Amino acid sequence: MRTCLFVPIIALAGCTVGPDYAPPASTAAPEWVEPVVKAPVDLAWWNSFNDPLLSSLVERAIANAPEARIASARLAEARANRDAAYGGRFPQVNAIGSITENVLSENGQLPVANIPGFERDFSLFDLGFDASWEIDLWGRQRREHEGAQARADAALEARRETQLRLAAEVARSYVDLRAAQQEAGLQERISQSASAQAGLVAQLHQAGDASRIDAEHARAAAANAARQPPLARAKAKTAMYRIAALLGLAPEELAPELEPPAPLPAPPFAIGAGLRSELLERRPDVRRAERELAAATAGIGIAKADLFPRFSLLGSLGTQARNTGDLTSSDSLRLNVGPHFSWPIFSAGRIRAQVRAADARVLGAAAAWEGAVAGALADSEAAINRHANAQIAYNHALDSLDSQRRVNALARKRYDAGEDSRSQWLAAEIELAQAELGMLQAQSMSLDAAIALNKALGGGWSDAD
Repeated sequence: MRTCLFVPIIALAGCTVGPDYAPPASTAAPEWVEPVVKAPVDLAWWNSFNDPLLSSLVERAIANAPEARIASARLAEARANRDAAYGGRFPQVNAIGSITENVLSENGQLPVANIPGFERDFSLFDLGFDASWEIDLWGRQRREHEGAQARADAALEARRETQLRLAAEVARSYVDLRAAQQEAGLQERISQSASAQAGLVAQLHQAGDASRIDAEHARAAAANAARQPPLARAKAKTAMYRIAALLGLAPEELAPELEPPAPLPAPPFAIGAGLRSELLERRPDVRRAERELAAATAGIGIAKADLFPRFSLLGSLGTQARNTGDLTSSDSLRLNVGPHFSWPIFSAGRIRAQVRAADARVLGAAAAWEGAVAGALADSEAAINRHANAQIAYNHALDSLDSQRRVNALARKRYDAGEDSRSQWLAAEIELAQAELGMLQAQSMSLDAAIALNKALGGGWSDAD
């Protein structure tokens, strides 16, 4: 009785070893270095491209892509491990039962042959319960639950990081697809004009009005232009197949949706960056690094708890009899209950080495968090700068295209009036198509920069668990 009263007193006097975790604070300045639009960050940024098919592809990838399902499975596993760690803090009860056939030696320590009525061989039936409860005197189990909870949180952030990456990769591949489809059409126009121009120069050469070098030069330009459309069509196919792979689909399943050419989405120019101080609270990679630091910190307490004795209450209750009919008899009752403790008095320095290893893991996790913070800030500032300059380049390309269209209109009037040759008109057509290619490239770069900025700002994951 005194022992039973003594153990709860010890438990009440217990403490939790190891450091209590406190989230690290960043020393980064709260304001952006680059000029930004101080509007809230749009988590579903792909809708700002105003392309229903793009939005559908991104949402399908986030919901059901193989990478998304893998991340969800890892989150479910981490949460199950957390629940298992929490369950270990409570008493454990097991039902037990056995049937054994026993034969005792007549020459053994127990002289069974000399005991009247004692049979040498007999059956033994046992039925009951075993129970155990480890008293969390040093907080080991509390630290185990803290660590498991932090790892579950880290798995959630890893899933959000996967969603963010999938949204960006699908959007980039979609931009590549539409840009390649548009490029193929423009390159086909250039090829046709270059081929017609080469034919005219060849006729002039035969008539003695153009040199052979002019004819060969035009022929080489036509051949070079003719190889561009197949390359653009190959890029379009590659992008389409990449989207299918991201969604976990066979290429033919997406072909009906993606093969018909469509224009590039209009690039969104005003992208809200929010407050710089909110970035680290939103970026999944930074949040995951912080949770991994919390898990590593809990590991110090787990390792240190092994330096101290572990106290448990053990008990066994059941019935034991040679005949099944006697199992319900009160005379068959068996009971075993009492405290138990173990203390690693000598471990050749193994436990202290494990504590040092836990300390080292915390140092590594802290450095990883600092690296994630620095990377997030640099990534975001660079993406803001890139997006701003991509807009400038886009506007210049638009001005250049407008000028080239005016030049082309004048060239057409001169050709219709007979002031310029057909060869000169074809050259103007090639220049216009090349200007349109430059505009297409600038638009594609602006879209890529917008995608990169949204990804860097941490937009693209769902709060749904």
